[in-house]
Amino acid sequence: MHIHIVGAGVIGLTTAYYLKKKGHEVTLIDKEDGVAKGSSFANGGQLSYCFSDPLGKPNLISKFLKIASNRDPAIKFKFPSSFDSLKWLISFAKNCTKDAHKNNQLELAELSLASKTLLYDLQKHIDFDFDHQKNSKISLFEKEEEFLYEESSLHQKRLLGNDNVALSIEDAVIREPGIKSLNREYIGAIFSESDEVGDTYLFCIALQKWLADNGAKFLFDTEIKELVKRKKKLTGLKTNNGFIEASKLVICAGTLTGDIIESPQLITSAKGYSITLPPGSVDFKVSLTLTEQKILFTKLGNKVRITGFADFFYNGSNDEKRLKELLSISRDIAPDFADYDSLHFNSWSGDRPCTPSSIPYIGPSETEGVFINSGHGFYGWTLSFASGNKISNYF
Repeated sequence: MHIHIVGAGVIGLTTAYYLKKKGHEVTLIDKEDGVAKGSSFANGGQLSYCFSDPLGKPNLISKFLKIASNRDPAIKFKFPSSFDSLKWLISFAKNCTKDAHKNNQLELAELSLASKTLLYDLQKHIDFDFDHQKNSKISLFEKEEEFLYEESSLHQKRLLGNDNVALSIEDAVIREPGIKSLNREYIGAIFSESDEVGDTYLFCIALQKWLADNGAKFLFDTEIKELVKRKKKLTGLKTNNGFIEASKLVICAGTLTGDIIESPQLITSAKGYSITLPPGSVDFKVSLTLTEQKILFTKLGNKVRITGFADFFYNGSNDEKRLKELLSISRDIAPDFADYDSLHFNSWSGDRPCTPSSIPYIGPSETEGVFINSGHGFYGWTLSFASGNKISNYF
């Protein structure tokens, strides 16, 4: 069976991998000139198998006025400019209830843990370097009520095979002494021993080579203009480079999914930002997440990746300002974690495709022959293996 895939980021590439394993012919289509030029390019690098939490949670309700007035540096909302954006925001608010958040937590945990096993299996068949290490992760909490709330979900997660444990700050410092150098007071931590790191871009480049060596085709600089259907059945694709005959299609286009087809799950952009720098004087080993600021510190090989924030409905209008804020806040809290004055400085901003529940949509569309694998939010790298494998089972 010949299957076309729209999107050559980590979701599209892992989807192609699992389809190739099943013996299908695969063609990947992307509007950029190469793989991983969007959200996969310089993301946080954390494979969060055990701490992949939905963005919508009960504590956001109490923060709404602060967020709406743009006084919270971690999350920013512009007022929705379209009806779909407003619907997304209303649905997101509904997913901030305790019951909805707990259900979403467990569903994300299942997908994340499945990815861990699948990545190990992939590495048995493909040997390549992408700065992959088991660094573990510590998530740090400044507010007691938020720490206790996260701690309350650990038992249910452990039933799925999750290894998260709650720690005192003293115990967290034993596991990562670099915490002592942070300029904040923390009341507790969640330690995720199984969590790992890897450079998503390096992974995508290597997987592209494997796919090409195994017969996959790539059509770059190719933008989908319209799906061509006979009744409700896909027959082809109109692109800027002409017509492509296609009967089976998987859309892995992230935030652009809605431009191609209506998804059963609303998907909007949560803009994120990253800075990549040489290491500082504190050689931290464990990946760290500052939950209050929504900032991640990750060691990727010989570099430090700092990732942060979630900006909704901004459409790229705020990038330079937000990158400066990320640099300033990171320098203030963790002055010795990176060489902030280095000339070897790389910055990035990317649109992360978020559903209101933080659960990606992986399944068929209303058009016969067209499937969707999108909406992975902050965990595209982590969930890519489970979602790629899951969508391949439809063929």
